[in-house]
Amino acid sequence: MSAAQDQDAAWISIEAPFPPRWLLEFVNELERLFRINSLLEIYSWEEVGEGRIQLRALNLSNGRALECELFVTRLEIGLDIRYQGQLKRATYIRVEAGKVHSGLLRITDDYSAIPTAEREARLDEVDRSLLCWGQDLHRYLMAWHRWSWLPPWRWYMSRVWLGMKPSARRITRWILWITLVELVAFLMVFAVFVIEQGS
Repeated sequence: MSAAQDQDAAWISIEAPFPPRWLLEFVNELERLFRINSLLEIYSWEEVGEGRIQLRALNLSNGRALECELFVTRLEIGLDIRYQGQLKRATYIRVEAGKVHSGLLRITDDYSAIPTAEREARLDEVDRSLLCWGQDLHRYLMAWHRWSWLPPWRWYMSRVWLGMKPSARRITRWILWITLVELVAFLMVFAVFVIEQGS
């Protein structure tokens, strides 16, 4: 994974263990793509027309409420997403061929439509979640590659995990780890008990 930025844009590249055709299908499920971002708490996602989405969310990277319409253009190589009335003009998602049997997902946030003076005055509106979103996507894709053969895992990730707030995901992960540690400790104590009874 790599990231970069200049005055008008920031971008990130994510290597994925899937071919470009699979990645194109993946990015076309735009709501899932946005919900994977652990710094975006989505309150509502409503398709209001062909290629138009009404989004209400809280951007945890800058603490700002986000309420805008997204205009989505689907391309053969990815997506163009334009934001109505936001400092961030657009997000471009591109799928490219990577190394053997893999693809590359490139996400670019574009701020170039706003004059420099206005952009500097509105720095608190800059979406700082791009790097984290890239890391979240990389983790999600690697986990999907590893565990998607398991139907209960696929169901959980698609039906439960995606609908959770980012904070609920973190809490759930901690609960699962604590439960696992408790189970291992119980099994160890039980094994000692069985061994003691046998001698």
